[in-house]
Amino acid sequence: MASAFCSRLARSHGVSPRGTATEATHWLLIEDPSPWSTDAVEDAAWGPSVHEAIAGWTDTMSDLRVQLIRRGLQRWDDPGRIRCIAVRAGPRPVVREWSLGAYGDLPALRVPEALRGSGPAPEAGPLVLTCVNGRRDACCAKWGRPVAQAVAEAAPEAAWQTSHLGGHRFAPTALVLPDGTHYGWLRPADMADLVGAHRDGHLHDLDRVRGAVHQPRPVQAACLSLRQRRGRPPSRPCGGWGWTRPTRAGRCGCGPKASRERRTCGRSRRERRFRTAAEAARQSRSGRGA
Repeated sequence: MASAFCSRLARSHGVSPRGTATEATHWLLIEDPSPWSTDAVEDAAWGPSVHEAIAGWTDTMSDLRVQLIRRGLQRWDDPGRIRCIAVRAGPRPVVREWSLGAYGDLPALRVPEALRGSGPAPEAGPLVLTCVNGRRDACCAKWGRPVAQAVAEAAPEAAWQTSHLGGHRFAPTALVLPDGTHYGWLRPADMADLVGAHRDGHLHDLDRVRGAVHQPRPVQAACLSLRQRRGRPPSRPCGGWGWTRPTRAGRCGCGPKASRERRTCGRSRRERRFRTAAEAARQSRSGRGA
């Protein structure tokens, strides 16, 4: 029955997507164009040594999330090669890529070291991962595949189908890396504008933004609430949700010429959380005074 789809039910009951993004700063994307099961990563036919290596990496990095990606069913990006992409999301992004000849080569990768390293900002455009794992939830297949196709038509190099991202009640759902913006209830007609917005350093349609994956969910919700209450355009300050005082074009001014008080992009998650909570408290007091 159509009414049984969780995504349709959630929308009809006014469930808010705000503050529901998956929480994971580090991501490992492994190309696998085969049909995916309910537990796509755990059931992948890669051999025991690969799964042991992944288990070791996730033990070392508790916030590492592993996703399967593909251009399409039974479609390799580069036939004969396997693409692997490691991403650190957020204001100081890291993107590392490997091209492997076999899945048995995966254990030799130094994934934690790559993600903890530093280097120049990634020059490549955004990666748009659309969940299409119908074995996990039918909503993701029914509404995710048209969205994935729209991304592929608008920006083939950015478009990846992916396994379960979390929150299928907001399907179709997609993740933009490396900035880490998680969207829900997207439409095929949105996708060209979404890709263009992220190429220009902006968010697309705050009503469809679930949050930033490198932030705890309460902080995601607070950031989005503040931005909507202030009536700001959906810009993405600091290239990673810095949410500090804006300057021209909605930027926070955290570049090399910024003053020490305003250079907040690289500060700890705890300090950003306190800063956001303090701002929310001021807004609340102001509202009561009015």
